[in-house]
Amino acid sequence: MTSQPNLSATRGNSIGIGIFKLLLNCGGYRISLLLAEIVTWFYAKFDRTAFDATANYLRLRFPEDASSVRKLKRHFHRLIYELAKMLIISYRMGSGKDLPLEEIGMEHLPEDGGVVFVLAHYGCWQAAMELLNRKNHWTVNIMARPDHNVNMSKFEAVKKHHAFKVISTEGFSGGLIEASAALERGEAVVIMGDRAVDGTAAYSADYLGGKIELPVSPWMVAARNNVPAIPVFTEFKDDPERIEIRYCRPIVFPFQSRRVRPDLLRPGMEQYARELEAAAMRSPYRVFRFGNEK
Repeated sequence: MTSQPNLSATRGNSIGIGIFKLLLNCGGYRISLLLAEIVTWFYAKFDRTAFDATANYLRLRFPEDASSVRKLKRHFHRLIYELAKMLIISYRMGSGKDLPLEEIGMEHLPEDGGVVFVLAHYGCWQAAMELLNRKNHWTVNIMARPDHNVNMSKFEAVKKHHAFKVISTEGFSGGLIEASAALERGEAVVIMGDRAVDGTAAYSADYLGGKIELPVSPWMVAARNNVPAIPVFTEFKDDPERIEIRYCRPIVFPFQSRRVRPDLLRPGMEQYARELEAAAMRSPYRVFRFGNEK
């Protein structure tokens, strides 16, 4: 397993995050967003590492501005401001303030048996974990890499709820054995499908006129356990404030009881890449991948 740290491991100190939480509790959501717009301007101006991590995506999504660093940094500011907004929303939800929820595509959900929900670093994806846990009949297992920076925990939206289970990807099997056991019990497993970590199995799919490295693990788990993989996108709507969960058409693979043939996974992964493209076209500043587009 790779030891490459997440970008969030070196962002968000306890004092800065504490100020945001205090302001949110005392001054309200709108005041917090105003401060976030100011703070993210400084990140956009001076955080070269974070900008470099998003630059390839921004060039693909905004090809007309690809040759101008100044224009790309404007896009970068809007993107990290939206990221700050999503983090604030997650904290609000973790503090008990729910938002109205609308679910689209529920006809794609199986009535029983195990299922792999493939999430993406897009929109209010942190909030989706708790909403999936509350709105459906499955026991939900989240297959994720632990956050070593507790100030940037991906579980802010679910910290007051303990019904879901966490499968760490840093163990001996990368969580694959535990995920398979959960699916055999008829439970749901949530896996992020849009960002391959360096050193792990990946597939290079077409994306926005370039390429994107997608992790093989979500599709491998689904195929090996003969369950559907359902891409899930969580949107934040401002008109009025509400959350929309979009369940996409299930991706089903031919059952492979022994070794999984990678070529049988590729059509489904290409389909998922098209879903990621559509999400980027809907909300270009709510794609929070930070890496590996080409």
